[in-house]
Parts: sequence; structure tokens; C-alpha cells
Amino acid sequence: MGDGSPKVDIKKLFLFVIKRIWLLIICAGIGFAGMYYYTNNYLPDTYTAYATMYVLNGNPNLVNYQYANVSDLNSAVQLLDTYMVVVRSSKVMEAVKERLTSKYPGIDTGFISGSLSMGSVAGTGVLRVNSVTGNAQLSADICNAVVDVAPAEIIRVVSAGSIEVIDYAVPPMQADDRNPKKRGMLGALGGAALAGAFLVLMFLLNHKVNEEEELTEAYTPPVLSSVVREKKKGKEPKAFVLNENSAMATSESYAKLRMNLLYTLVNRENKVIAITSAISGEGKSTIAANLAIACAMSGKKVLLIDGDMRRASQQQVFGYDADLPGLSDVLIGGCNWWDAVLSDVRENLYVLPTGHLPPNPAEILALPQTAELLSETQQQFDLVLIDLPPINIVSDPLVISSLVAGCLMVVRQGYSDHRDIQKALASAELTEMDVLGFVFYGENINRRSYHNRKYYNKKYYSKKDM
Repeated sequence: MGDGSPKVDIKKLFLFVIKRIWLLIICAGIGFAGMYYYTNNYLPDTYTAYATMYVLNGNPNLVNYQYANVSDLNSAVQLLDTYMVVVRSSKVMEAVKERLTSKYPGIDTGFISGSLSMGSVAGTGVLRVNSVTGNAQLSADICNAVVDVAPAEIIRVVSAGSIEVIDYAVPPMQADDRNPKKRGMLGALGGAALAGAFLVLMFLLNHKVNEEEELTEAYTPPVLSSVVREKKKGKEPKAFVLNENSAMATSESYAKLRMNLLYTLVNRENKVIAITSAISGEGKSTIAANLAIACAMSGKKVLLIDGDMRRASQQQVFGYDADLPGLSDVLIGGCNWWDAVLSDVRENLYVLPTGHLPPNPAEILALPQTAELLSETQQQFDLVLIDLPPINIVSDPLVISSLVAGCLMVVRQGYSDHRDIQKALASAELTEMDVLGFVFYGENINRRSYHNRKYYNKKYYSKKDM
């Protein structure tokens, strides 16, 4: 038995995201439109002012701009980080704040520091101090206060010879370019990134079985067949019964299941097969009924026992009276099994109803009469199928594990959980119940049918084959 732990497969993750590329596109579009609209309508105007100054270094270990060569200029540019630290120091910021407080009451050093940036002019030793705020005059005043206050502190810290202010800042006449397209692209990237992260999270947290390959890769039992669940408007069980009007893909599914099941029983004397699932709602009763029909259609004499004495389902499929005596009555000695079996269900198909639902199904199945019943029915029928409750819900299937050749475990696409399957297989292993294989059941199973018209015309009768 495999460990059943879903492993991160990069290829599957990529395909998972690609199949949902529409979500990335939608989120990117929303991000672009949202940021573009916000930039044009709600983003406040900003104004950038700047002042320039020239540093003459007096420290022989630093650059002397009077005799600057390429190497010296590179060194000068590297000093910008040092200058910026000095400019943003608390001493300089407090001094700048004092100069501005009278004109701008309430201004703080954090705001001033956050508005500042510094860079070299075209790779030279000329330093440019920038300030970006929502007020043109304030931006200029901050720059001018900095170039008036900072030089003394820079000279003290880096031992510069002197600093000369080249240009004082003037209030900019126009607001900075908002560049809504650029911001829109950033919004698009952000939206796509969020959608991508969401899809990756969905993939990692998804434990549902969506493809047949997930079962073959994670577990030891084989997939005997992928059964196509027909899309029906009504949810009545009768709507899913196999008949001559069923879709070709559905008929093929059950034919393959019948063939593979009978093949596994070739060397077994026991012809009793339990049909179960990990949890409820996976379609085990439908699979049991249609498998019985498919086997009967092949000429086998089949007995289908509705062994779910908690939630009987076969009477809804075949339309017989739910009050008829059946399995529970046989096991407690209320009647003989041959008297309770319905013989006119389908050609070669016989059904033993559940009977009256008892309060203690597991205890009744554990009676010696169960072994006697299964032994006698095997002598009269080519195949005995038992529709049993889910393994993870009740213990009924495990009680009779030693009396059956094995079980088929139904797994429903997009519904069954790997963790539930792992738990069910562990329970079966503990009771030595042989899991003959999985039946993968779903509406969106990809199948290149032999009888599919496109395949039939273009593949089977291609020129290469003729």
C-alpha cells in the first residue's frame, strides 16, 4: 500500500495553473484597471525639488575633487551612502526641523527624512539632494534647509575640506508625472502574482482525487476501470442504471470493469466481491448495480446483495418494495435466502434486498449465518456482489473481510480525498481484506474512446493505417 501522500509535482502544478490561466488574466486586468484608475483619480500630486552641492575633500584618504580621475570619481560616488547617512542623522534632521517649524508647524523629522533622497549628477562628484512632498514650496524649503545645515556635519564626520552649494532649490512649477500606465502595469503584475499565489495554495491544499493517474502513482491496488458518470438532470438513482440507451463511453467503462474483475478472479475459488468506498457519496451503490448488470449481460448468473443495512439503496435503483424481506431477515433466521431473492430484476440478474433495517448491522453480519449464506450462494451463482457501507464510516465491510475474495473501492472524481483513501486502505490491510482495485468514477474523465467519431474517423482510418 502506498503512503497516499500527495507529492508536489512541478509539471502538474504548472498544468494546474495553465488550465486556470483565465484567472491570472482577469486578476491582471483588474489590477491594471484598478491601479490606473486610482493613479488618475485618487493618487495625490507630488512635487520634487532639488538642490546641488560640491564636496571638496580635505582627508588625503578620500577623494580630492580638484585632482579627480575616473577612479577617484568612482570612489566619490561610493561616498554617497555615507553622506546620506549623515544627512538623515538625528542631529541634522533636528536642525532642519527647527528651521522649518515656524513656517510648517507640526512637521516632524520622520516626514523630512522620508522625503529625502541623494544621488550624484551624471556620475560626477556633484551631489544632488531631492525632496518629494505634496507641496511644491515645502519640497524646496526642505532641500534648502538640508544644504544649509548638512555641510557642517558632513565635514565633521568625513573630514571633508569644504562643501559649496551650487544651486538652491526652487519650487517646481508642475506636479510630478503620475505615469498611470507604468503604475497600471505594476498593478497588473501584482494582480497576476496574487492570483498565481492563490492557485499554488489551492494546488498544495487540494487533497481531492482528480485524475486516474493519482491513484496509480500513490497506491498499490490497480485502477480496474475509470467509469464515466453520465450527466443527468435528475438525481434519481434509476437515471444512472446501465441500459441499452446508455452512452457508449459508459457502457465501455463497465465492460472494462467486468473484464478486469473477472480476470482477477480466475485463480480464486471465492467468487464473492464486496463493493465499498472510503466515505459516503462516492457512488458505490450505482457502481455495484451497474457492474451486476454488466456481468449479467455477458451471460454470468449474478447475485447482487444489498448489504448496506443502515442505508439501503438498491430498492431505489431497481424499484422494488423496501419492505420486502431480505438479508437481515435471512441472517436472523426469519426466512430462507432463496425465498428472499428477487429473480425477475434483469435477465441473469438476481437481487437479495436488505430486508428490515436492524439496529445492530455489524453484529448481524458477524453471525455464522453470514458465512453459510455466502457459501451457499456461491454454489448457485457465477458471481456474488455485495453492496456494503463505506469502510471509514462503519465496520460492516471489515466484519466480513475473511468471507470475500476481496473488495472494489469506488473513488469519485473531485470528491474523494486522498487522506480518506489512505485511512480506508489501512483499515482493509489490518483486517487482511484484499483490495482488488479501484473504480474511478466521474463526469469529467478524459477518454479517447475507440467509438468516438473524431477518433474513429481521423485515427483509426488514417492513411497510414490503410
